Amino acid sequence: MTAPGVMLPDLAACLGMTAAAAGLGVAAFVLLRAAGPGLSGRVLAACRTLAVALAIPGCALALLLPRLAGEDGGVPRAVLQGLCLVPLVLLPPLGAACRLPAGLARTAEGLGAGRGVRARMLWLPLLGPSGLAALLLAVGGSVLVALVDAR
Repeated sequence: MTAPGVMLPDLAACLGMTAAAAGLGVAAFVLLRAAGPGLSGRVLAACRTLAVALAIPGCALALLLPRLAGEDGGVPRAVLQGLCLVPLVLLPPLGAACRLPAGLARTAEGLGAGRGVRARMLWLPLLGPSGLAALLLAVGGSVLVALVDAR
C-alpha cells in the first residue's frame, strides 16, 4: 500500500540510482583501501570530508528540486534526486573505510587468504554494518523524496 500520489516507478528510479552510485563508490573505496597505505588514506579522508560537506545540501536539493527536465525525454527528475542523495548514502561506508588499518588486506593476503576468503572473512564483517546503514539511508531518502514529490 502506498501513499496517494506516490509514483512507484519514480521511487524505484530514485532508489536504483542511489544504490547503484553508492555501490560503485563503496567498491572504489574498498579497492583504494586494499591498494596500500600510501595515498589511499588521504584520498579517503578527502572523500569523506566532501561527502559530509555535500550531504545536507544534496538532501535539500533532492527535496526542493524543481522540474529541471520535463517529461519530454530529458533526464527524469527521480534519477537526479537519486544522485543528490548519494553523498548522504556514502557517509557510513566512507567512515568504515577510513577506520580500517592501511595494510589490512595486504596482511591477510600475506597470511595466505585468497580473494574469496578476504571478501567473506575480512571485508564483509568490517563493511557489512555500514553497508546496511547505507542501504537504509538510501531507502529512507528515496521514500522521503517520493512522499514530498507526491504533495
